[in-house]
Amino acid sequence: MARTSQRAIPLLLIAIAVTLVAARIGIRFLEPDQKSGSGIHWVSPDEGARLAASSGKPLLFDFTAEWCQPCHELDAAVFTVPELAAEINKRFVPVRVMDRQQEEGRNSGAVAALQQRYSVRGFPTVIFADASGVERARIEGFRGRADFERVMAGLR
Repeated sequence: MARTSQRAIPLLLIAIAVTLVAARIGIRFLEPDQKSGSGIHWVSPDEGARLAASSGKPLLFDFTAEWCQPCHELDAAVFTVPELAAEINKRFVPVRVMDRQQEEGRNSGAVAALQQRYSVRGFPTVIFADASGVERARIEGFRGRADFERVMAGLR
């Protein structure tokens, strides 16, 4: 009997390990996508315009592209920082504008119109605009978290 219970312990440990790994994988699918700026409540351009008009909150447009390495650096250094994400969500209507020119050969009409309106020449470009869409500040490229925070603080 003692020998049977000794065999059961490794099987029990394996079952526990498999359960923990499966749980971790399941949780990973429930976590926000780090690439899309975990913690930021990104909305579409149309929804952003509607929310800004109804709330009076200024807009933060993040013009980005999947292939853009500096865009991913901006996400990691700014948009995934819980304190900054909370401040952005509180003070702005955050709108993510994803460029698909390279992947699909063209952008949607809404994306193309916004890129033209704000003269977006490269990625990342962050535009801070008032609730009506008038540009108040801009950051072109990624120059670090401190620079982003300085520009955002200047908008108070």
